[in-house]
Amino acid sequence: MESSPLPSPPTAILQVIGGMFILFGSFALVSMVSNCRLCFASLDGQTGLMAEMMRSNPAYLSIMRALFLPGLLFAVLQFSSGVGLLRLSAFARKAALGCALYGIVAALFTAWLTVTYTLPFTLAHTLQQVKNPAMLETTRNVTLASGYFGILLGLLYPLVAFILLKRIKIRRYGIAPSC
Repeated sequence: MESSPLPSPPTAILQVIGGMFILFGSFALVSMVSNCRLCFASLDGQTGLMAEMMRSNPAYLSIMRALFLPGLLFAVLQFSSGVGLLRLSAFARKAALGCALYGIVAALFTAWLTVTYTLPFTLAHTLQQVKNPAMLETTRNVTLASGYFGILLGLLYPLVAFILLKRIKIRRYGIAPSC
């Protein structure tokens, strides 16, 4: 029985990044449906932490509305560049590099949003739910740690993807040797 040869390291890296771009682009497209309802429908009948945050802070609501179209375009481009990376398209590599750069900028902006709006609101809301006074400090620390961990994780993937995509070149008829 013959086994198929393993893909070369640059091809395998492109397949992993392409698969991740498809996965994250799919998640983003699905979340855009929910975000559309949350950002553009009346908040009066909506429940949940995000609806509460948007009702209590008009600036945050305006920022979320302004980010909707760029987020939708990014999700479509990320998904399609992921498919192109699986096909070893040189154009898709360039589009994926653009997505990674946008992802880095978006992660930094999201970090600012998280520290400025989301974490303080979430922390106040979470601490109101704690009934045991001995758990207040632990709850506060876990909430802050999860917020900062999310910031780090959101920045890590596009940064690593950018570095790897920058090193791997795709020629029209195959992969060029990597540095």
